[in-house]
Amino acid sequence: MKILAIVPSGFCFGLQNLTLAFFGNLSSRFQSFFLNSRWSDGEFSRRLDTLGLPYSATWLGMFSRRLDPHNLKMTLHCLFKLPIAWWDFWRTYRRFRPDVIYLANHHEMILLWPLLLLLRQKVVCHMHDPPPAIPFQKMSFAVWRLAVGRFFFISENVRERTALLGPPGPNDIVVHNGIRVAPLAWPRVRDGRFAREFDWPADSIVVGITGQMTETKGHEDFVAAARMCAEENPRLRFVIGGKLLEPMATRLQAQVREHGLEAKAKFSGWLPSPQDFFSAVDVLVLASRHDEGFGLVVAEAMERGAVAVSTRSGGATEIIEDGVSGLLIQKQAPREMADRLLRLAGDEALRSRLARAGRLRVEQHFDLVRQVKEFEGRLAHGF
Repeated sequence: MKILAIVPSGFCFGLQNLTLAFFGNLSSRFQSFFLNSRWSDGEFSRRLDTLGLPYSATWLGMFSRRLDPHNLKMTLHCLFKLPIAWWDFWRTYRRFRPDVIYLANHHEMILLWPLLLLLRQKVVCHMHDPPPAIPFQKMSFAVWRLAVGRFFFISENVRERTALLGPPGPNDIVVHNGIRVAPLAWPRVRDGRFAREFDWPADSIVVGITGQMTETKGHEDFVAAARMCAEENPRLRFVIGGKLLEPMATRLQAQVREHGLEAKAKFSGWLPSPQDFFSAVDVLVLASRHDEGFGLVVAEAMERGAVAVSTRSGGATEIIEDGVSGLLIQKQAPREMADRLLRLAGDEALRSRLARAGRLRVEQHFDLVRQVKEFEGRLAHGF
């Protein structure tokens, strides 16, 4: 079975990592070809090279409803290059002759809609983050979805939010994301990477946050909670991972200095493997202020035996059972976040219990091998 995959690949974040995980583990009866965006830092293509997956690139951009100079320039640039993207897509389609066209999100459905409708091909749209259910989006969604044979949703939350745009069809189903489950010795011994790098005591309790440095991810709430924790428990240390994206990186660094946290809150930068980060923390915080489609870092941290603390953010609430396999808190509530972290820091038995249950939950419900098999079956049938 041949799949032409269209993926928004400007940078490698959750959506791109999950797509690579699924396609990199498909069985040999599936043959994939990727059409990437030239507006890219190149990381997605490098990862495809590592997996041995073929690809080409074209000018796949993004439209925005915002009219500020940056977004307006982006939309106009996308429109200017769109005929080239259509031509490259058509040539790739004619050369590869796919059985299924796979779209990693709704943006590609919008960009390629006339061609997808013309081809009347089996088209799957893998919904990671649906647009808001405002009147304009509802009206446009009724048009765009005509080119799609079926939707896959990465969580029940994404399915529910998409349903606000228009009712799902009988073949539109949830296929939860999966992560690779590797052996883990128990009792878990935290990697001392950060303690060594930042000259922290070996018995420090390390709390981490990682992901895109944008306002919606709640990094500022994390720093505010770190200040409260540092005043009450001297063992706690804090690591902020991921690429230093501006302007948030500078803002966070200023807040760390302002709160006098320079010795206790550090920036790790981008690590080659996310597992390197999760293995080196005792607790992982997802502080998102918006609804996450899935909450990949939560499942990845739980797989590595770290305790997960998350805001009640979309798909993350489907991964964590509050008080059983992790802890859930309200969005934009630094005081509640600090209280949960202080409770974990003072109760080693609680940390161990939640970590074990979290690991087990990932093994039973979010194992990549199991999810890939379901993904394969859904791709091959049901149109």
